[in-house]
Amino acid sequence: MKKALPIIVYTLVLVLVTGMIASGATLLAVSAARVDQGDTVTISRDEYATLQKYTKISNIMTLIEGRYVMEDVDEDTLIDNAAAGMVALLGDPYSFYMSPEAMESMNESDSGKYVGIGATFTTDPTEGWMVLTRIYPNSPASESDLQVGDKLYAVNGTEIQGMDTTSVTSMVRGDEGTDVTLTVLRGEEKVEVTLTRRSVDVVDVEYKLTDDGILKITLSAFNTNADKAFEEAIKFGQKNDCKGILLDLRGNGGGDNILQPIADLLLPEGLIFYTEDHDGNRQEYRSNAYKVGLPMVVLCDENTASASEVLIAALQDYKAATIMGTTTFGKAIGQSTYTVAEDGSGLHLTTVRAYSPLGRNWHGEGLEPDIVVEQPEELKSNPLLRTEENDVQFIEGMKQLRSMIAGE
Repeated sequence: MKKALPIIVYTLVLVLVTGMIASGATLLAVSAARVDQGDTVTISRDEYATLQKYTKISNIMTLIEGRYVMEDVDEDTLIDNAAAGMVALLGDPYSFYMSPEAMESMNESDSGKYVGIGATFTTDPTEGWMVLTRIYPNSPASESDLQVGDKLYAVNGTEIQGMDTTSVTSMVRGDEGTDVTLTVLRGEEKVEVTLTRRSVDVVDVEYKLTDDGILKITLSAFNTNADKAFEEAIKFGQKNDCKGILLDLRGNGGGDNILQPIADLLLPEGLIFYTEDHDGNRQEYRSNAYKVGLPMVVLCDENTASASEVLIAALQDYKAATIMGTTTFGKAIGQSTYTVAEDGSGLHLTTVRAYSPLGRNWHGEGLEPDIVVEQPEELKSNPLLRTEENDVQFIEGMKQLRSMIAGE
């Protein structure tokens, strides 16, 4: 029986591990180059101070392993938990340590097919819960009692509050035909749902042209092939002389780095957004002169996050579309993923803040739509019940777009 140690010990041990990788490795390389004919190594005062700092941590680890009397401590488990503990102390739900298994899960594409339950969760940074934001049609989740807005409480009895998204995802996914039990919070009520995993088709872009020439595009995520599918939708509309675009970004929680080619089709030539890193270095992302140039309405809600918010912010700054719906999620930071050890474990770390062309950063606040349109509660909790006849936000969006077309 292995006993987990307090988080502060995890942190101290990780300082040793990461320090030896980041600083100690350099020290060892320098020292190796200075070995005299005997066993003496010459190092600088700064290098000696660094070595002493990590020697102190090493001594603590040695004492734990050699003197701790309660229960045996597995060294690999200790180091893994130390890594998780250190990153957790940042208090950032978007930064987390990943085991090799979690890294593998993160690298799995969400486009095409995957085995799972057919639901997408987004981390709520205020409480640490993972909130269900999207249910794929014809999936185990769509055939269950799960609802958008449910807060994931436990997976197979393991409470997940504060866990990183990738680790929870790897718990929810599994082999086809196996069961997984989710416990969700719905208000004050706990609801337990058991689902059988199966292969799920993921479609991130859907589109159709109405009889009066409006191209309706639903962009559900910015994943691997969404940019190509989005361009296909735009070309379809142009070929059929569409008069305006209704872009539905509700429930779009972001995704891979394919925002730029999509934004390129909707924005004038210029800045889409920019980021600033830890040292204040600015990276700009720009669009070319490919703008479609049609009247456009964009729908958003409280589950519109990350890359979809970046797009909305730029559309607002350029006055290239009318934004309708409710205040967006509020994620205006970006993460980078690093492999930190030979075993494939990694670190997902917040490394940049994102800004609109006019310098707006909406992190923690969300973006206000140009026109607020509330959705009925039953449709908000279960978007699969939405139809063109009862979807209030869609109906109002179409009215607004038709008015814009008529006013040209």
